[in-house]
Amino acid sequence: MALSNAGREERRRQKDMRRQERSEVQKDQPRPINIPEFISVGQLATALNVPSRNFDRKLKQLGFGELSHDHVLNSENAGLIAMEFNFEPVVESADDDLRAAPLPEDMSVFPQRPPVVTIMGHVDHGKTTLLDFLRKSSVAANEHGGITQHIGAFNVLLESGKSITFLDTPGHAAFLSMRQRGANVTDIVILVVAADDSVMPQTLEAIKHAKTADVPMIVAINKMDKADAAPERVKSDLARHGVEIEDIGGDTQAVYVSGKTGLGMEELEEAVVTLSEILDHRADPSSSVEGWILESSTKSNGRVATVLVRSGTLRPGDIIVAGATWARVRTLKNEAGALVEEVGPGMPAEVDGWRDQPVAGDELLQAPTEQKATEVVDLRLTKQEQLKMAEDTEAINEARRREQEKREKEERAAKGQATDQEATQSPEDKAEVQSSGPEKVYLVIKGDVSGSVEAVLNTVASLGNSEVQPEILRSGVGPISQNDIDLAAVAQGYVIAFNTTAEPGVRPLAESKSVGIIEQNIIYRLADAVKSILSDKLAPTVHQKVTGEAEVLQSFSINDQKRHFIKIAGCKVKNGMISTGKKVRVLRGKDVIYNGSLTSLKNKKKDVTEMRKDSDCGLAFEDWEDFRVGDQVQCYEEWTEKRSL
Repeated sequence: MALSNAGREERRRQKDMRRQERSEVQKDQPRPINIPEFISVGQLATALNVPSRNFDRKLKQLGFGELSHDHVLNSENAGLIAMEFNFEPVVESADDDLRAAPLPEDMSVFPQRPPVVTIMGHVDHGKTTLLDFLRKSSVAANEHGGITQHIGAFNVLLESGKSITFLDTPGHAAFLSMRQRGANVTDIVILVVAADDSVMPQTLEAIKHAKTADVPMIVAINKMDKADAAPERVKSDLARHGVEIEDIGGDTQAVYVSGKTGLGMEELEEAVVTLSEILDHRADPSSSVEGWILESSTKSNGRVATVLVRSGTLRPGDIIVAGATWARVRTLKNEAGALVEEVGPGMPAEVDGWRDQPVAGDELLQAPTEQKATEVVDLRLTKQEQLKMAEDTEAINEARRREQEKREKEERAAKGQATDQEATQSPEDKAEVQSSGPEKVYLVIKGDVSGSVEAVLNTVASLGNSEVQPEILRSGVGPISQNDIDLAAVAQGYVIAFNTTAEPGVRPLAESKSVGIIEQNIIYRLADAVKSILSDKLAPTVHQKVTGEAEVLQSFSINDQKRHFIKIAGCKVKNGMISTGKKVRVLRGKDVIYNGSLTSLKNKKKDVTEMRKDSDCGLAFEDWEDFRVGDQVQCYEEWTEKRSL
């Protein structure tokens, strides 16, 4: 009986040991916890079920001692903190986005498509003129200032039956990002270089973009009809920048052309078609539609966008997604404005039916249903908000930190306390701290198309300096609305209208609310207008010129005939001329001890207006008599000069 009881005790003891071992193992294993993209310190402590005192102690050990409970953490930092409390962080993320299909391994089974050719080069080298000749239309005559303002896409049918899709990218430096986009969606780049001007800065940019996108080039040496054309110089200049022409042993073809006379146009077309055949451009016309948004704008029939189809065939009724918007295609129009029933690979078209304004450069993908399109757009909008919050997290935390410091200062002030720094800080220092940072000039930007708005944003953002900077409140496509004016009025800012107008009744509203409207259709003139506004906010430059110098030799008092004695500095003029109409300052050593004006200038007790070099005089200073023998007096004139960016 005793042995039996002993056996049971032993089995019970072993069972308890195994249970304790399992408990220890489970205790050591991290527990999973879902962590959102962003979470406050207080919310994380609650989620981890850790007392705030223990949590704050651990934060200090990890180097997060300055964080308050409303400080926002990103998922990475929150995960690191959670791991210290034996949790396994699982970042919450949902990704059911549309994505382009991978390219098939064998493209030879698909039919050939038209090559997409981008015209690139320096401003005024004749890019648009070349396209005018090719498509037998006059675009340059309709462009403001002779400069192309946004991307145009055109399909040109050649006499051979082949067709080429051209992208006409802007040549002005402000449209840098648009030219980059053109190079990235293109198959071939035609680099236009004027024979009378050779390689210029934007020519080099175009070469860089084409090489970055790994796109083959054909050089069109334009303006060969001019008497001072020097094509050999163009070739040698291109060679110095890494573009080797076939004539000098390279692999880049060069064609002599003239957009005005038509010289070499057939050869240029043949060069494009031949290179396209060598590159063997093909696409699957039966796949889901993929492409790019080249341009978008708002017209009388609603929001429209110029799209370039990369693969698949786009038809009315199709559901497409681009960026954070989608459309059920209502109509398709070609470059001539004619309705078409379908658009295949390598072809451009104007699409309407968009729920919101698409953005130039966004990838276009086909969705199976409206529900899927809506879900994808919602997902992308959520991602955008998360990215925006990530950008703003530091600003949010900094603002909260300042708010906390402000509350602490108010509490100390209520108790009659102040920090050593605050106690020793002068009013001037406090004013300087409060006014630190550049002054903001607030702007609302509206344009005719999204590409133009993007270019204006890039241009305006590059302006300003450490003293004054532009701040964009809102940007969009379409005419100026009352909401734009109201927003600018609240911020005491301006509205920029680039290639667009104002809705009825908006101008009187702007005038009544003192909102300036900057209307321009040429980018560099717009930049000059914004520079002028920013320059008005700059403090003027103060210039000073010393016109005379004197030294204090003695001090005496005289009766001013009102039974009042005034102290006079007996001086000798050393240089220039001392005048009553100028400002004066008194230096003792290197320190300026007085800066003001004269109340009296005397020569042998007679009042005079000026005293010249090597003469003796008596000086009385306004509201100041603390001069000494040996002090230096400087008479100077001062004027201000307006500064500009």
